[in-house]
Amino acid sequence: MDPKVLSLLEYDKIKQLLADYTQSGLGREVVARLEPMVSRQAIEAALLETGEARAILDRGGQVPMSGLADIREDLGRAEKGSVLSPHDLVRVADSLRGCRELKQYMAAKRTVAPNLSRYAEAITIYRDLEDEIYRSIEGVRVANAASPQLARVRKEIQVVEDRIQAKLQSFLGSPAYREALQDSFVSLKGGRYTLPVKASHRRKIDGLVLETSGSGMTVYVEPAAVRRLVNDLSELRSAEEAEEYQVLVTLSGLAAAEAHPITVNLEVMAAYDFALAKGRLSRSMNGRPATLNEAGFMQVIEARHPLIADEAVPLDLVLGRRYRSLVITGPNTGGKTVTLKTIGLLTLMLQSGLHIPVAEGTQMAVFSKVLADIGDGQSIEQSLSTFSSHMGRIASIIHEAGPSSLVLLDEIGTGTDPAEGSALATAILEELYEAQAVTVATTHFSEVKRLADEKPGFINGRMDFDPETLRPRYRLIIGEAGNSHAFWIAERLGLRGSVIDRAREYVRARGDGPAVGLAKAPREPDKAVAAESAAVVGEVMAPSPPAQRPERPWQLGDSVIINPLGQQGVVAELPNAKGEMVIFTRGKRVTVSHKRVTLLVGAEHLYPEGYDLNVALYTWHDRKLMKDMGRKPVEGYRVIREGPE
Repeated sequence: MDPKVLSLLEYDKIKQLLADYTQSGLGREVVARLEPMVSRQAIEAALLETGEARAILDRGGQVPMSGLADIREDLGRAEKGSVLSPHDLVRVADSLRGCRELKQYMAAKRTVAPNLSRYAEAITIYRDLEDEIYRSIEGVRVANAASPQLARVRKEIQVVEDRIQAKLQSFLGSPAYREALQDSFVSLKGGRYTLPVKASHRRKIDGLVLETSGSGMTVYVEPAAVRRLVNDLSELRSAEEAEEYQVLVTLSGLAAAEAHPITVNLEVMAAYDFALAKGRLSRSMNGRPATLNEAGFMQVIEARHPLIADEAVPLDLVLGRRYRSLVITGPNTGGKTVTLKTIGLLTLMLQSGLHIPVAEGTQMAVFSKVLADIGDGQSIEQSLSTFSSHMGRIASIIHEAGPSSLVLLDEIGTGTDPAEGSALATAILEELYEAQAVTVATTHFSEVKRLADEKPGFINGRMDFDPETLRPRYRLIIGEAGNSHAFWIAERLGLRGSVIDRAREYVRARGDGPAVGLAKAPREPDKAVAAESAAVVGEVMAPSPPAQRPERPWQLGDSVIINPLGQQGVVAELPNAKGEMVIFTRGKRVTVSHKRVTLLVGAEHLYPEGYDLNVALYTWHDRKLMKDMGRKPVEGYRVIREGPE
């Protein structure tokens, strides 16, 4: 995927959110390498991984990931013969412990996460090395228990240190030396123990002068008796260091010998950290997977932009079968650009193996390319105009676009003469259609709206607008062209009527359409054209006929409206003896009286020959369950009805 497109669609912000949910630098490295995939098989495998991680977290699992650190550099140094410090060795032991605990944890999760749990089979447990390091290192130093020799030397060191302190105290506490001492404390000079002696009484204490004060009044004397003990202590310290070094050499060699399999352990742990981060991101945005296809078809149900999920108005959209090019119109700040970005970003996320904030029943295409021109993209360095920048980008898009491409174009043709800009926009959209790309474009041009209204394979959509409050509703209405509402807004904001009338005349004279209608409030959306309508499996991109009771018996798959809610769905079960029928709507199966149901479109007009109605009448989970039960019993479930033939 083009890095510029990823940036335009704010894919990097999704990756940052994902990185925030990791628990180690290893996991963050995997996130940094994340890119959208184009293989359906690879995407489905990644989505399965995300789903299983989410399942573990949803069950309140506290996944053990403690001690996970990037010790690859430490292992590399050990392999080259370097001696690791106690701190480095403890990090190795902590990582080994974390790997062991996670392997044990995942072994108990085979039912919940069968695929994810198999990753742990590649983890090698090094309990002996782990225990040896913990036994040998205490805090930031080698422990006495590391070797008998070290314990003996340190015991001798303690004895000598005690003798030194006793000897020094004998000088400080003796009346014989009280007059000679300048102060009653011991001073360390270069690691040697000294007494502050008056210069005039230097001869009273047998020892070596190591330093003289600035005034010359005090000399710092190391008593001869203490000096002999300090020399003994120095030899013992050297012996201690040699023993500590030997312990560190041994432990470093043990770690170096297993460096490769330990590195494999780290890679597995990084994969788990990454998968669990995907699960946490899914939980945070109430995400779910979508059914994938490679036919360029998308049916988006109640989608929300993942970066503004709490504020976003759900988006419903069907595109890619009867209609492959969608032209979105409406007022500025009405949500057109957010709609483009939502479609693009959800596509990138899903193809990265991430769950997306949509309702159940959503289907998405796998695109080999996502191409976009959003924002002005102006290059100050090259002194390009906004229009030039757009055209340069669009020229590249046309060159790259093909049958498996998703193209997103914001305010196509703007930045130049309106007549030429609208002509270019029309030609560009036709070219992309002929290239068999799936295209979503926003525009204000009437000519482009007419193209989408008249040309097969194109469809209009508009962003809903509240004429009373002058505020956009941010809802996408499929099957209708919208206005920019410039005259309407201007009139409501108090612009003189004569100015608006003159503007209408200019529009009429230019032949852009019935100017008289431009000052009227936009009409309310036809509910039968909503994207979640009868096109649960096919597209409804134009107003449907008025709802009515069928003159023939109800059929499975009939597109209907549930009254008085105006909620649309399809017939999933025919009326029973009580007149109750089951309607599949918004990813759920609800039971209602047949008296509350009116027909929109008969099933015979909706589905291609040989179409599997199970796709329309059951959730993905139910279909999978029925498929599993066809092979073997599933604990806790039993078949209570068969799906339609």
